[in-house]
Amino acid sequence: MTLFLAAYLLLFLATFLGLAPVFQIIAPLHAGALDPDTKTEILSRAMFWGALVAAASNLIIGAISDRTRSRFGRRRPWIAIGVVLTIISYIGLWRASTPAEFVWAVVGFQLAFNTLMAPLSAVFADRVPLALRSTISALLGLSYPLAVALGSSLMALGPQTEPGRFMLLGALLVTAAVIFLLSSREPDRPNPLNAASGERPWQVASLTTPFKSRNFSVVWGSRLLIATGYSFVSTYLLFFITDALGRSGSSPERFHALLTGVGFASVIVVTVVVALFGKKIIHRQSVALVGAIILCAATALLSTSANGVFAIIAFAAYGIGQGAYGSVEMGLMADALPSAEDRGRDMGLNNLAVALPQAIAPLAALILTATGGDVRTLYVAASGCFAGAVVVLGLFRRTQGYPTL
Repeated sequence: MTLFLAAYLLLFLATFLGLAPVFQIIAPLHAGALDPDTKTEILSRAMFWGALVAAASNLIIGAISDRTRSRFGRRRPWIAIGVVLTIISYIGLWRASTPAEFVWAVVGFQLAFNTLMAPLSAVFADRVPLALRSTISALLGLSYPLAVALGSSLMALGPQTEPGRFMLLGALLVTAAVIFLLSSREPDRPNPLNAASGERPWQVASLTTPFKSRNFSVVWGSRLLIATGYSFVSTYLLFFITDALGRSGSSPERFHALLTGVGFASVIVVTVVVALFGKKIIHRQSVALVGAIILCAATALLSTSANGVFAIIAFAAYGIGQGAYGSVEMGLMADALPSAEDRGRDMGLNNLAVALPQAIAPLAALILTATGGDVRTLYVAASGCFAGAVVVLGLFRRTQGYPTL
């Protein structure tokens, strides 16, 4: 079990490492090379259509993997297929020579990535023992910010050509996938905890049922707003560095790595503190609320930053807010599940609250830039998203005892 969990955590990190640098460094640079004057529009259009495909493919591939029966199990074949498709999609992104080709390449990448991510996420519910779920959840929660920090550093210090960068990310992903696939042996039967929901026929109408619960709607809505704010900040950070801070002379990638590294350090500090005092934190909503407030203030400060020093200070605060919210996010989602019978379906719906912002943020960016806004306007919009999350989280109804997964 120890080897399996270590391999699972490694692949989860490598998967996000195969995503974060692509959207934060490689894709923005590629869009800028296609047309410097309309780079924001090109990137936003690609992100919008890619996000729609991501949301749909995550649900569809996840449902297909639930019903897959093979000698290799339900999830492993789709994980392997997803890795292969992701490598192929890298080639498509590299070869895209027009804005239209770039949009299709991003759509293909999102389809490939979610073919990998959907079954990989389901492995958590299938294989992680109940006694270890809190620990593994916390470690998984660090995967994305760690991937952002590591990915930014790799882009700054590693290969400086686009093919070289894709080859590096692909090698890391394939290595982690091989280790996981060789160390993982799926049980013959699905986990009984998930059998009730996993074997039901999928019905579109059932997707609206959880939203009748006030707390589920509150957590889902706040997560949507938080993730939208994250998308604004991360997707357009490179443009913010070059256009708003005027750091196009020095290496933007290196300053990007510095900012994300500072933010990640703050995330680590806050996560460790929350973990140490986790048993004393009865109302996770309060921690999430504080995190959203700090995110709102930090992004507002970032939007007004005129030099690198203020940007670094703002990103340090941003990391504190991200760490506070992220450290209790999984627990808050569990607190709000309306029923024990449909946990798989409801957790899948919660994933949509992260996928949809990848379409919402680029669409909003297109509208804002079309009406005369610049990259600073996008960060004001991010601050507004975090402010909205503060309001929504305030509607969470505390109960005498939290349900547990």
